Amino acid sequence: MTLDRFSERHHGRAVFAAMEPDHRAVLGAVREELFAAGYDEDGIHALAGMPLLEIHPATFHYLDRHVLGTDPLSAAIRLFLLDRTVDEQSVSSFLSEASVEVLLELGVLARSGGDLRSQIHITCVDGLLLATDTGRYSQWWDGVDDLGDRVMYIGYDSVGLAQVAPRDRVARTLDLCSGSGIQALVASRYSDEVVGVDLNPRAVRFARFNAALNGIENATFVRGDLFGPVEGREFDRVLSNPPFAPEVPGESHLYYRDGGPDGERLLARIVAGAGQVLAPGGLMPITTDLFNLSGLPRRIGEWLGAKGAFDVLVLVERELAAWSYADTHAAHAPTAVERTAYAARMVDAMDEAGIESVHTGYIVVRKRADGSSRPGTVETVPVAPAVTRPVGSRVADHFRFLDRDLDGGADAVLRTNPKVRLVTTALPDGRRTYRLVAPDDDYVADMDISDLARKLWEATLASDVRWSVIRGSALEPVARDLVRHGALALADQRAEPTPESTWSSQMNGTK
Repeated sequence: MTLDRFSERHHGRAVFAAMEPDHRAVLGAVREELFAAGYDEDGIHALAGMPLLEIHPATFHYLDRHVLGTDPLSAAIRLFLLDRTVDEQSVSSFLSEASVEVLLELGVLARSGGDLRSQIHITCVDGLLLATDTGRYSQWWDGVDDLGDRVMYIGYDSVGLAQVAPRDRVARTLDLCSGSGIQALVASRYSDEVVGVDLNPRAVRFARFNAALNGIENATFVRGDLFGPVEGREFDRVLSNPPFAPEVPGESHLYYRDGGPDGERLLARIVAGAGQVLAPGGLMPITTDLFNLSGLPRRIGEWLGAKGAFDVLVLVERELAAWSYADTHAAHAPTAVERTAYAARMVDAMDEAGIESVHTGYIVVRKRADGSSRPGTVETVPVAPAVTRPVGSRVADHFRFLDRDLDGGADAVLRTNPKVRLVTTALPDGRRTYRLVAPDDDYVADMDISDLARKLWEATLASDVRWSVIRGSALEPVARDLVRHGALALADQRAEPTPESTWSSQMNGTK
């Protein structure tokens, strides 16, 4: 049984199989009609009263019966997010007759009695409209098993990866395990050429549809196993959201989710391929669950081997208890009893695989442009619990600091991140504690700092501070920690020097 046939058993036919080049113009009209109805992140948030990513099955009835009205946007939300049937007159309030006909032809819409229903979800992310499969909770599924080749919904990991990747202009980007194509389509804005690869032919069709729906012409999607379809080519960016959940023995293999017994089967292959596929100076951001975090740097080093000079940044969002993690991945089970039993089997499988801790986060591999022989670095940095805003510039700052540090940071200056602020708390015994917070910067996790770090922070607020003044002093590790956490940055441009005497008085004085 091929993957497509398994999908067709649930949906009656291969969705998007009938798509032709001449559908692009009509799909462009569909996009404009949805936007005109207010169907975007801000519009849906305002009407539903919750962020789009928070709309999940438990909210469907509430939104349908107690929040949404009879306006065109409400009808579109019911159709494309809540798995409800919608009468054709209501659909005609936001979609033209031509748009409805092409969506029926492509298998997006189907008739149900005198109404219309959608066989997919359409999510809004970063100004894009993205079609994905519904979950197994959908009333349109005609079976009780999960869909092994389901095109995964857009979650916080997908959105986070798009925000972690720097968006400076590049020539070529590769999206591995592309699924709906979200990473490739976001990257199409800053890349001359994008290639998306997925083993699942259903995902390839979805991604091609999404490219057409968004009017994107510089992204190509092909079926294949990781680097196979692009062998011999180099890319400036390689993005990947691979399957990374530990697999439960004896259960059906879910192509969109399962990453082998330890969850790292595909991750290890992707990182190991960095030497062959990354162009000099190229970046490989990956979203994944981080198992046994303390041993991850060693494993990353083993995967990379001696195939080039690399620096690695590991961004850690939050830690999850094993039982909570397993329960989340058991959500596809049809009953509470089966969900509990599946979660128990996953906990046992994780223990058998030696998994002792689970964090969510990202791995960013950088292939050095200079090919220097200095030892590679693997640094771990805590970030906000859920990255939903762009932090790519902070990632770029991290690697820029490593490069400037090689030459002693000549002419480089320390500057504060303007989104970070200092919170001072007076204790009953007269002492004070200091904390840096950045509610508007997802890269910077709240951090307690020492009085010495506080003085450094306030000095950099007052004036630019040359790295050459810090380097080799007792302040260097303090400065490095603040730079590593994104509170300070090492600026490339020249600046008027801070007089060393003034600097010393700032650091030695009391506030």
